[in-house]
Amino acid sequence: METPDPVGDRRRVDDLDARLKTARGKVEKPPQTSDKSGMSQRQTGVAYRILADMIAGLLVGGFLGYWLDRWQDWTPFGLVTGLVVGFVAGAYNAWRAIRVYSDAAAKGDDESRRLP
Repeated sequence: METPDPVGDRRRVDDLDARLKTARGKVEKPPQTSDKSGMSQRQTGVAYRILADMIAGLLVGGFLGYWLDRWQDWTPFGLVTGLVVGFVAGAYNAWRAIRVYSDAAAKGDDESRRLP
């Protein structure tokens, strides 16, 4: 039966580790500007902002309309009006965000792509 050689095994592992490190150091990593769908992180951020603006507009408008319905007994006109106003406000905020992003993209300036 062969006796284990822990020092030799450790030396081989260290040698393999050193060769792996030198091989990995030569390979350049690709830039991580886009995900699998081709969208940049900036585009994904703008898309999430648009989604949040639309949802927030509908929720706030719906809540205010519901509150007006209960307070003034305008059922269902307050809720319907609140949802329409909330949708319009959300769409307007989304349009502003898209306009700011597209203006900055047309200039090609990454620093000015900050949303208001």
